[in-house]
Amino acid sequence: MAYSLFYIRLFEKVSFDLFYILACLAVLFALFFALGPDIRARLGRKKPSSGTLPLPLLLGILVLVPLVTTMLYLQVGTYGEAEIDDPRVTQLRAQMIEMARDLERNPDQPEQWQRLGLIYKDLRHYGPAEHSLRRALYLRPDSAFLRVELAETIHLRSELPEMPPQARALLEEAIELQPDNLKALWLLGTNDFLTGNYEKALTWWEQMLPHVPEDSSMHRAVENETERARDRIRQQP
Repeated sequence: MAYSLFYIRLFEKVSFDLFYILACLAVLFALFFALGPDIRARLGRKKPSSGTLPLPLLLGILVLVPLVTTMLYLQVGTYGEAEIDDPRVTQLRAQMIEMARDLERNPDQPEQWQRLGLIYKDLRHYGPAEHSLRRALYLRPDSAFLRVELAETIHLRSELPEMPPQARALLEEAIELQPDNLKALWLLGTNDFLTGNYEKALTWWEQMLPHVPEDSSMHRAVENETERARDRIRQQP
């Protein structure tokens, strides 16, 4: 749909443009304080003192320093994890544009909405990821997998230690649909442990163990967490 294509184009252009604008403003802000006496003298139309910079030099500094800073950044700087020259990100964006155009023509494709949502989530664009996964779940309401991914996206988007109630409800619905959903059980157990509900955390993790191969690292990790939960329960008054 147009909404998804809009998000893609927005993240491709605005995020970088906004970054550079804010960087230039930050440099100008620093220069204003560094050159404050000279600027105030000029703005107040006072006669410049012997230590005041000549007007051409002052203007040159205000224009050239932000410009040179931006040029240096473009040559040697990076843009976090979503680097402009990152081939993986470039490939993902190409896939997203193709999927969004396909969804504009035919929006009733839960698989495409799911793929689009997971790519957004992988790129940490949690707002459009949530929108896409909600759309996929609307078209496939019996999916435990989509509930888990949407719940995790909502939690990540909240940036809170404790899981939002809506996310937790989605995970519990996923368990009702698929009692052996390992990711849902793990997330519920982890959230309950973090919030001090050790008995409930232990219940979720113990429910996981029969469905995890005993010789796997995951099985050992779950066993370690169950022991931690039991220790916390024993320490409670």
